[in-house]
Amino acid sequence: MNKHSPSRTALVFDRAPMVAETVAMVLDDAGYQTRFTVTYRDAKNAFHEMTDLNLLVVHADTPGERRGSALLLAALRERPGTAMVVVSSRLPQDITPFPKSAVFLEKPFNKAQLLDAVERAREARPRS
Repeated sequence: MNKHSPSRTALVFDRAPMVAETVAMVLDDAGYQTRFTVTYRDAKNAFHEMTDLNLLVVHADTPGERRGSALLLAALRERPGTAMVVVSSRLPQDITPFPKSAVFLEKPFNKAQLLDAVERAREARPRS
């Protein structure tokens, strides 16, 4: 598949710019056309602009914040075939619940773990 095929697009949302950019670089190298964001506003705008979105990598919500979850729920409603990876340094039971089809990836992670989580998320996504 062409490295920048529009059929493989990804959106990364993480408040840590270095994490977001690094994840985007790994996904670019894996053949995705990737856009990374560090604010909810930019992530929300990118989500609406990327009508052919295939993959969403989102940092888990922190206490009192539900922005990552809002993106995940929008994907479930509007693009149910989107693969989703939720990243956090906290354990899954300590974060806001996320969709059952999303794959959890604990920080810190390496390239192989990220790509494995992406593949598991692609396999777990609902079929249209």
